[in-house]
Amino acid sequence: MQLKGGTAEEESHQRSTTDQLATATEANLKKIEGRQLNPSQQDMVSQIKQFMEQSKAAVAAGDSERGHNLALKAHLLSDELVKP
Repeated sequence: MQLKGGTAEEESHQRSTTDQLATATEANLKKIEGRQLNPSQQDMVSQIKQFMEQSKAAVAAGDSERGHNLALKAHLLSDELVKP
């Protein structure tokens, strides 16, 4: 049983997926750029940006699983913001 880490291939795949999530999240944020946001939505944008920063820091520190999870949270929140 492995508690942490994985093969180099798994790590590479996870980093790639994390990058894709980050790119999609940035695209979602761009979609709402000109929109008037209510305070709740503004808080969501702040939370998304925090998750993205934490994700980048985790990946840079070698914790790709945590980085991936944070990028996923940011992406899910950003999806909520762009829903009609």
